[in-house]
Amino acid sequence: MSTANHSAFADLSRPLISTLSIDRRERLAGAWRMASQDIADDIRFIRQYRKVIAEKDERLSSGILVHSLAYVEACTNRLHETVARYLRNLRRITECELAMAAAGIRFALSSYAWEA
Repeated sequence: MSTANHSAFADLSRPLISTLSIDRRERLAGAWRMASQDIADDIRFIRQYRKVIAEKDERLSSGILVHSLAYVEACTNRLHETVARYLRNLRRITECELAMAAAGIRFALSSYAWEA
């Protein structure tokens, strides 16, 4: 099959019209959107907690610690919780994308995918 024909028909393995009810499609898309937003927050907090933990021994010019030991400990505990939540959200996104792809529901593969 030529490349032009292959690209035109390659996506026919998925349904052209979703067989899911409108309510089910909206719930699935909503769950995907929420998990995508939550994972962005998780990434931001993971970066912040890791930065605080990395700076635990750093001091200001006056000799005072940049972060108190209690705050560093709290960030360490929150990091574990946030990584676990990140992994749950990642799994939820993956499950939603698999279900949406199987049902023929379009979704963005990246923040730039809608521009194509």
